[in-house]
Amino acid sequence: MEPVIHFVALLRASPLLGVGVGAAVIVAALLLMRKPKIQRDADARLAALRRDKPDPYGKQRPPH
Repeated sequence: MEPVIHFVALLRASPLLGVGVGAAVIVAALLLMRKPKIQRDADARLAALRRDKPDPYGKQRPPH
């Protein structure tokens, strides 16, 4: 617990350091939430397949 108290005191003494730490936390969170390249490629390929081959059930005639 003492290192946390020391870190908070350091942030209070230097607000610019706090801004830097906050920016680093945001960047790290964005990088961790980003999908892997293989998943992004698979999503793009699936979207292309859906766009090229429309759903056969989407254009049925209405019942009489």
